[in-house]
Amino acid sequence: MEKLIITAAITGGSSPQGNPHLPKSPKEQVQSAIDAWNTGASVIHIHGRNPETGEPDHAADYLGEAIAGIRQGSDVIVNCTTGGTAHRMDLDWLYKEIPKESVKGRFQVIADLSRHVDTKPDLASFNAGSPVIDIYSRGKDEFLLKFVMVHTFDDMRYGARVLKECGVKPEIECYDVGMISNAVLLRDSGDLEDPLYFDFVLGVIGQIPATVENVTHMYHSIPQGSPWSACAVGLAEWPMITTAILLGGNVRVGFEDNIYLSRGVPAKSNAEMVEKAVRIARELDREIASPEEARAMLRLPPRR
Repeated sequence: MEKLIITAAITGGSSPQGNPHLPKSPKEQVQSAIDAWNTGASVIHIHGRNPETGEPDHAADYLGEAIAGIRQGSDVIVNCTTGGTAHRMDLDWLYKEIPKESVKGRFQVIADLSRHVDTKPDLASFNAGSPVIDIYSRGKDEFLLKFVMVHTFDDMRYGARVLKECGVKPEIECYDVGMISNAVLLRDSGDLEDPLYFDFVLGVIGQIPATVENVTHMYHSIPQGSPWSACAVGLAEWPMITTAILLGGNVRVGFEDNIYLSRGVPAKSNAEMVEKAVRIARELDREIASPEEARAMLRLPPRR
């Protein structure tokens, strides 16, 4: 079985409220990324953050500041989001023109970052459909956040073309099995290239539930030999990544998806979550891939 690639999704695109340990500025993101790399992460997934407010902001300047700092302090692979930020992509804003938050605007940011070797991402998330992102509080019996990331096939073809021109590999995020079919169709049309790299996102309300059976089903639904990873929201993260490790897949952990090490025990850092993933992997006899090894596994060019 291949070595395990661990991705640390250190921030995410929703509000920083509710997690005092969330890295909010590019400077804090850099330190959190380096700490996660030192504990075993070979990939860092980042979202833009305004350094003054800590709020999500998909601006090339903020992302570039974080990427350049991460590159300076580590050899980790950088995976940049192309997803919407929750406070700008809720239903009230859905059809309004916000240049940097529109689909074309978000991929244009990747093109802007790719003009400079210090800020060019290695990977970029690629949503293979239009997930509905709902965050529900059982205690308050209400939805705290609702937004939709709309991606038509024209949107996806445009994004795939931009990433190809930039030499940035798509990490295909699939919130349900149908999105795998979308990715295969885009591959067959020549917009995406083999080997496709999938990330299964489980447990989001309205999308595929986080179960062992569903991870297994998604694994068997992708083209044979495709590298893949799994993540899940909340405490479902731990059984889902364990399943992925056993099936030979890779894993994603971090504050974007979950803030707990175990029930009632909040994580103090992304590094703590990476450390737990490393412990689980070693108990199951999976060795951890270095960034250099992960580059070879994902067929990424060597770091310049």
